[in-house]
Amino acid sequence: MKVFLSVGATYSETQERFVKAFEAFLNQNECQRLTVGRGNYDPRQPILQARELIEASDAVVVLAFTRTLIRSAIDKPGSKDEKEIKDLRYPTVWNQLEAAMAFGLKRPLLVIVENGLTQEAMLKDRQEFRAVGTALDVSQLQTDEFKGMFGIFKQIVASRSAEVKRSQSSPVDTWTVGELLRSLRPEQIWKVAAAVAGILSAIAVAAYWVAKHT
Repeated sequence: MKVFLSVGATYSETQERFVKAFEAFLNQNECQRLTVGRGNYDPRQPILQARELIEASDAVVVLAFTRTLIRSAIDKPGSKDEKEIKDLRYPTVWNQLEAAMAFGLKRPLLVIVENGLTQEAMLKDRQEFRAVGTALDVSQLQTDEFKGMFGIFKQIVASRSAEVKRSQSSPVDTWTVGELLRSLRPEQIWKVAAAVAGILSAIAVAAYWVAKHT
């Protein structure tokens, strides 16, 4: 399984140790890591690399940890909603960019976020899979809870990838009725139902006419 790992450059031993441990965890779970940087360098703009790698991936995992600490600032300055904010921690903006691209490309997205980090936009606990909090303790990766969670995530990704490949490679004339119906959007299903109803109505009228005139 190809997993794009969205992770910023580390600046502390704790961050680097956790990232390396997670990379090893991916390897142990038979996942191929795709990452901008960290041994995968390219002369092109990073945003182009990220998009290409995410397109080639089966899923995306975001590792979000503190990059910026705001000791004191003003939110919405000069307005009636102006307020002071203090001691807020934010990750690299690349976590947001890459998570948004993953969402746009419909890749399953798992967010692992450092405890206490400000969760907003794509890092909020409102995605398809719940965000996982961490104290950047490598021992968390070996707990039954974390392994179980990732195992379920991996199963869902594998199932969805297989479904996508099947729909892309299988000619429509080999699909079962159930597969064909699952591939339709709601508005298409209504159109099909209306067409079928029309055909059945026409058959009923024709049968009545034949019975009456024979």
